[in-house]
Amino acid sequence: MLSDLHANLAACQAVAADLRRRQPDQVLVLGDLVGYLTRPNQVVELVGRAGWQCLAGNYDQAVLTGGQAGVDTFLKPGIGPEPRAVFAWTETALDQASRAFLAGLPQRINLAMAGQTLLAVHGSPSGVRHYVHPDHPDAALRAWLTQAGAGVLLMGHTHVPFVRQVPGGLALNPGSVGKPKDGDPRASYAILDFLPQPQARIIRLDYDLEQEARLLRQAGLPAGTVEKLRQGI
Repeated sequence: MLSDLHANLAACQAVAADLRRRQPDQVLVLGDLVGYLTRPNQVVELVGRAGWQCLAGNYDQAVLTGGQAGVDTFLKPGIGPEPRAVFAWTETALDQASRAFLAGLPQRINLAMAGQTLLAVHGSPSGVRHYVHPDHPDAALRAWLTQAGAGVLLMGHTHVPFVRQVPGGLALNPGSVGKPKDGDPRASYAILDFLPQPQARIIRLDYDLEQEARLLRQAGLPAGTVEKLRQGI
Protein backbone atom coordinates (compact mmCIF):
# COMPACT_ATOMS: atom_id res chain seq x y z
CA MET A 1 0.00 0.00 0.00
CA LEU A 2 1.59 3.23 -1.20
CA SER A 3 0.54 6.86 -1.05
CA ASP A 4 1.83 10.37 -1.68
CA LEU A 5 4.73 9.59 -4.00
CA HIS A 6 5.06 13.30 -4.86
CA ALA A 7 7.51 13.13 -7.78
CA ASN A 8 10.26 11.58 -5.64
CA LEU A 9 11.72 9.08 -8.09
CA ALA A 10 14.57 7.88 -5.88
CA ALA A 11 12.14 6.98 -3.08
CA CYS A 12 9.76 5.28 -5.53
CA GLN A 13 12.60 3.23 -6.97
CA ALA A 14 13.63 2.09 -3.49
CA VAL A 15 10.06 1.04 -2.71
CA ALA A 16 9.66 -0.69 -6.07
CA ALA A 17 12.84 -2.70 -5.43
CA ASP A 18 11.58 -3.71 -1.99
CA LEU A 19 8.24 -4.77 -3.45
CA ARG A 20 9.97 -6.92 -6.07
CA ARG A 21 11.71 -8.69 -3.23
CA ARG A 22 8.53 -9.17 -1.21
CA GLN A 23 6.32 -10.15 -4.19
CA PRO A 24 2.93 -8.93 -2.85
CA ASP A 25 -0.24 -10.12 -4.57
CA GLN A 26 -1.23 -6.56 -5.41
CA VAL A 27 0.09 -3.00 -5.10
CA LEU A 28 -2.34 -0.15 -4.54
CA VAL A 29 -1.38 3.54 -4.74
CA LEU A 30 -3.60 6.03 -2.87
CA GLY A 31 -2.80 9.03 -5.06
CA ASP A 32 -0.64 12.14 -5.22
CA LEU A 33 1.93 10.93 -7.70
CA VAL A 34 3.04 14.50 -8.42
CA GLY A 35 3.87 17.70 -6.54
CA TYR A 36 6.61 18.83 -4.12
CA LEU A 37 9.60 17.21 -5.86
CA THR A 38 11.04 17.45 -9.35
CA ARG A 39 10.43 14.21 -11.27
CA PRO A 40 6.66 13.96 -11.74
CA ASN A 41 6.76 12.48 -15.25
CA GLN A 42 9.26 9.79 -14.28
CA VAL A 43 7.18 8.79 -11.24
CA VAL A 44 3.98 8.59 -13.30
CA GLU A 45 5.84 6.47 -15.85
CA LEU A 46 7.17 4.15 -13.13
CA VAL A 47 3.68 3.61 -11.68
CA GLY A 48 2.16 2.98 -15.11
CA ARG A 49 4.94 0.63 -16.18
CA ALA A 50 4.66 -1.35 -12.91
CA GLY A 51 0.91 -1.78 -13.45
CA TRP A 52 0.07 -0.71 -9.93
CA GLN A 53 -3.59 0.04 -9.32
CA CYS A 54 -3.89 3.72 -8.52
CA LEU A 55 -6.40 6.43 -7.58
CA ALA A 56 -6.19 10.21 -7.92
CA GLY A 57 -5.01 12.38 -5.04
CA ASN A 58 -5.84 16.00 -4.38
CA TYR A 59 -2.53 17.27 -5.81
CA ASP A 60 -3.02 15.23 -8.97
CA GLN A 61 -6.44 16.80 -9.44
CA ALA A 62 -5.17 20.28 -8.58
CA VAL A 63 -2.53 20.15 -11.32
CA LEU A 64 -5.03 18.83 -13.86
CA THR A 65 -7.47 21.63 -13.00
CA GLY A 66 -4.65 24.18 -13.03
CA GLY A 67 -4.25 27.76 -11.92
CA GLN A 68 -6.08 29.39 -9.05
CA ALA A 69 -9.06 27.06 -9.48
CA GLY A 70 -6.81 24.07 -8.88
CA VAL A 71 -5.31 25.65 -5.77
CA ASP A 72 -8.66 26.73 -4.33
CA THR A 73 -10.49 23.48 -5.02
CA PHE A 74 -7.91 20.84 -4.19
CA LEU A 75 -5.00 22.19 -2.14
CA LYS A 76 -4.92 23.10 1.54
CA PRO A 77 -6.67 26.42 2.16
CA GLY A 78 -4.32 29.32 2.85
CA ILE A 79 -1.17 27.85 1.36
CA GLY A 80 1.80 30.19 1.37
CA PRO A 81 4.20 31.39 -1.33
CA GLU A 82 6.56 28.40 -1.08
CA PRO A 83 3.95 25.71 -1.87
CA ARG A 84 2.44 27.99 -4.53
CA ALA A 85 5.83 28.20 -6.23
CA VAL A 86 6.14 24.42 -6.18
CA PHE A 87 2.63 24.04 -7.59
CA ALA A 88 3.37 26.46 -10.43
CA TRP A 89 6.60 24.60 -11.22
CA THR A 90 4.75 21.26 -11.30
CA GLU A 91 2.07 22.62 -13.63
CA THR A 92 4.76 23.60 -16.11
CA ALA A 93 6.80 20.40 -15.76
CA LEU A 94 3.99 17.87 -16.17
CA ASP A 95 3.88 16.49 -19.71
CA GLN A 96 0.85 15.40 -21.72
CA ALA A 97 1.40 11.68 -21.21
CA SER A 98 1.43 12.17 -17.44
CA ARG A 99 -1.66 14.38 -17.59
CA ALA A 100 -3.50 11.72 -19.57
CA PHE A 101 -2.54 9.04 -17.04
CA LEU A 102 -3.66 11.12 -14.07
CA ALA A 103 -6.92 12.09 -15.79
CA GLY A 104 -7.83 8.42 -16.10
CA LEU A 105 -7.53 7.64 -12.38
CA PRO A 106 -10.62 7.05 -10.21
CA GLN A 107 -11.21 8.97 -6.99
CA ARG A 108 -11.89 5.86 -4.92
CA ILE A 109 -11.37 2.13 -5.29
CA ASN A 110 -13.41 -0.72 -3.84
CA LEU A 111 -11.73 -4.12 -3.71
CA ALA A 112 -12.65 -7.59 -2.52
CA MET A 113 -9.63 -9.54 -1.28
CA ALA A 114 -9.39 -12.69 0.82
CA GLY A 115 -13.04 -12.42 1.80
CA GLN A 116 -12.66 -8.80 2.88
CA THR A 117 -14.04 -5.62 1.32
CA LEU A 118 -11.61 -2.70 1.10
CA LEU A 119 -12.36 0.96 0.48
CA ALA A 120 -9.39 3.03 -0.72
CA VAL A 121 -9.53 6.84 -0.86
CA HIS A 122 -6.93 9.61 -0.81
CA GLY A 123 -8.13 11.89 1.99
CA SER A 124 -11.18 10.28 3.55
CA PRO A 125 -14.57 9.01 2.38
CA SER A 126 -15.80 12.57 3.09
CA GLY A 127 -13.42 14.35 0.73
CA VAL A 128 -10.16 14.13 -1.19
CA ARG A 129 -8.43 16.86 0.85
CA HIS A 130 -9.87 15.83 4.22
CA TYR A 131 -7.10 15.12 6.76
CA VAL A 132 -7.49 12.01 8.92
CA HIS A 133 -4.79 12.00 11.59
CA PRO A 134 -3.69 9.08 13.79
CA ASP A 135 -5.89 10.28 16.67
CA HIS A 136 -9.07 10.45 14.58
CA PRO A 137 -12.04 9.26 16.69
CA ASP A 138 -12.85 5.56 16.56
CA ALA A 139 -16.54 6.36 16.09
CA ALA A 140 -15.88 8.28 12.89
CA LEU A 141 -13.63 5.56 11.45
CA ARG A 142 -16.21 2.93 12.33
CA ALA A 143 -18.99 4.98 10.71
CA TRP A 144 -17.04 5.19 7.44
CA LEU A 145 -16.42 1.44 7.49
CA THR A 146 -20.09 0.73 8.16
CA GLN A 147 -21.28 3.14 5.48
CA ALA A 148 -18.98 1.53 2.91
CA GLY A 149 -19.78 -2.00 4.00
CA ALA A 150 -16.03 -2.51 4.30
CA GLY A 151 -13.70 -4.21 6.75
CA VAL A 152 -10.65 -2.19 5.74
CA LEU A 153 -10.38 1.55 5.11
CA LEU A 154 -7.26 2.84 3.33
CA MET A 155 -6.40 6.55 3.39
CA GLY A 156 -3.40 8.75 2.57
CA HIS A 157 -2.96 12.54 2.27
CA THR A 158 -1.55 13.37 5.72
CA HIS A 159 1.92 11.88 5.03
CA VAL A 160 1.74 10.43 8.57
CA PRO A 161 1.39 6.64 8.83
CA PHE A 162 -0.92 4.85 11.24
CA VAL A 163 -2.58 1.48 11.72
CA ARG A 164 -5.77 1.44 13.78
CA GLN A 165 -7.90 -1.53 14.76
CA VAL A 166 -11.37 -0.16 15.47
CA PRO A 167 -14.71 -1.84 16.14
CA GLY A 168 -15.79 -3.16 12.77
CA GLY A 169 -12.44 -3.25 11.02
CA LEU A 170 -9.05 -1.77 10.24
CA ALA A 171 -8.12 1.80 9.28
CA LEU A 172 -4.74 2.35 7.67
CA ASN A 173 -2.60 5.20 6.38
CA PRO A 174 0.68 4.00 4.81
CA GLY A 175 2.35 7.39 5.16
CA SER A 176 4.21 8.99 2.27
CA VAL A 177 6.70 7.41 -0.07
CA GLY A 178 7.99 10.72 -1.37
CA LYS A 179 7.65 13.30 1.40
CA PRO A 180 7.04 11.97 4.91
CA LYS A 181 5.83 14.46 7.52
CA ASP A 182 6.19 12.45 10.72
CA GLY A 183 9.77 13.47 11.51
CA ASP A 184 11.27 10.42 9.77
CA PRO A 185 12.56 11.26 6.26
CA ARG A 186 12.67 7.64 5.09
CA ALA A 187 10.13 6.48 2.52
CA SER A 188 7.03 5.00 4.13
CA TYR A 189 4.60 2.40 2.85
CA ALA A 190 2.50 -0.43 4.30
CA ILE A 191 2.09 -4.17 3.92
CA LEU A 192 -1.46 -5.44 4.45
CA ASP A 193 -2.04 -9.09 5.36
CA PHE A 194 -5.41 -10.78 5.66
CA LEU A 195 -4.87 -14.00 7.61
CA PRO A 196 -6.01 -14.80 10.16
CA GLN A 197 -7.57 -11.30 10.07
CA PRO A 198 -6.68 -8.00 8.40
CA GLN A 199 -3.50 -6.55 9.88
CA ALA A 200 -0.87 -4.15 8.61
CA ARG A 201 2.66 -3.00 9.29
CA ILE A 202 4.50 0.12 8.22
CA ILE A 203 7.73 -0.28 6.26
CA ARG A 204 10.43 2.44 6.27
CA LEU A 205 13.18 2.54 3.65
CA ASP A 206 16.28 4.63 3.15
CA TYR A 207 16.80 6.09 -0.32
CA ASP A 208 19.09 8.60 -2.03
CA LEU A 209 17.55 11.68 -0.47
CA GLU A 210 20.49 13.89 -1.36
CA GLN A 211 19.98 13.16 -5.04
CA GLU A 212 16.44 14.53 -4.77
CA ALA A 213 17.65 17.49 -2.70
CA ARG A 214 20.18 18.35 -5.38
CA LEU A 215 17.49 18.27 -8.06
CA LEU A 216 15.30 20.58 -5.98
CA ARG A 217 18.12 23.11 -5.78
CA GLN A 218 18.88 22.80 -9.50
CA ALA A 219 15.21 23.44 -10.32
CA GLY A 220 15.39 26.70 -8.37
CA LEU A 221 12.65 25.69 -5.94
CA PRO A 222 12.56 27.34 -2.49
CA ALA A 223 15.36 26.30 -0.13
CA GLY A 224 12.81 25.35 2.50
CA THR A 225 11.66 22.42 0.38
CA VAL A 226 15.08 20.81 0.75
CA GLU A 227 15.20 21.20 4.54
CA LYS A 228 11.69 19.85 4.97
CA LEU A 229 12.58 16.79 2.89
CA ARG A 230 15.69 16.14 4.99
CA GLN A 231 13.82 16.55 8.27
CA GLY A 232 10.73 14.60 7.25
CA ILE A 233 8.34 17.45 7.99
